[in-house]
Amino acid sequence: MIGSLGSLRTARLDVRPMSSGDFDALLQGLQDPDRPWAEGYPLDESLVSAAMVLERQRGDHGAVPVISQDPWTQYQIILRDEDVVIGDLTFLDGPDADRVALVTFGIAPGRRGNGYATEMLRELVDWARARHDIRGLRADTDLVNPSSHNVLRAAGLEVVQDDGDRQLYELRWDRAQRVPRAPVAGD
Repeated sequence: MIGSLGSLRTARLDVRPMSSGDFDALLQGLQDPDRPWAEGYPLDESLVSAAMVLERQRGDHGAVPVISQDPWTQYQIILRDEDVVIGDLTFLDGPDADRVALVTFGIAPGRRGNGYATEMLRELVDWARARHDIRGLRADTDLVNPSSHNVLRAAGLEVVQDDGDRQLYELRWDRAQRVPRAPVAGD
C-alpha cells in the first residue's frame, strides 16, 4: 500500500513518487548516483509520461505539488534488494468525472519477465480500492505488446474497447462493498 510518505510497497518493490528534481534529472538523462537505473531505463514512454505529468502538475503554479496533495503523478519502480530503478508507473491524469484514473507503466527490457509489473499493478489496485476519490483504473496498450495485456488481465482489468491496433482495459468497483455478516444465534 502507499504509505505515509506516498510510496507503494510490495514484496520486492518500492514504488516511490518522483520529486521535482527526479523529473528534471530523468528528462536530462541524469541518474542519481545513489540509486542507479537498470539498463534500458528510462524507456521512451517514461520520458513522454514525465513531460506530460510535469506540465500538468506545474500548470499555472510553476512548481510540482507535494505528493501528499497530488498522488496522480509519476512513480519510479525500485527493486528493493538492489536499490535500482527498473521502471515507472504514471497516472497520466487524476480521476475523471467517473472517478477512473488512466495509468501507464513500463519495466526496463532486461528486468521484464520477473512479474514486477504484475506485482506492482496488483498493489496499485488495492491502494486505489481503499481510496474514496477513485472508482477505477484504466490503461491502454498496443496489440503487439502481449506482456502488457497479460499484466493488465492479471491485475483484474478487462478489455472495454478495441480500436484495432490498441485495446483499452478497465477495472471499476463500487464503494458499497459490504461483507455479509455472520448469522447470529437465533436468526
